[in-house]
Amino acid sequence: MKSKETAGAEIVSEAYNLITGQRQNDYNHPLVDYQRTADIYNALTGRSDMTPEMAVMFMVAMKLSRLMNEMQHDMEVPDNTRDAIGYLGCLNMIRTTRKENR
Repeated sequence: MKSKETAGAEIVSEAYNLITGQRQNDYNHPLVDYQRTADIYNALTGRSDMTPEMAVMFMVAMKLSRLMNEMQHDMEVPDNTRDAIGYLGCLNMIRTTRKENR
């Protein structure tokens, strides 16, 4: 049973389960997954500077934009908050892996 003081915090566990569960099995570790995303962006734009970290931060920016829209229109879409938390978790996983590989 959750208390009034922690109501809403369960979304962190939901995000954790998403990024470490079946999705990671389906798409691989975030470093691999977002390297693919960065490679596609770079190929489409003719650039070469998008990194996996930047790809994840772009996704966070998209979710923040959607959260702003929610607040402006008095909406509540839990997916946006959960996904933003998940993307930040992915970013931390990438950074941790890079640090361990140095």
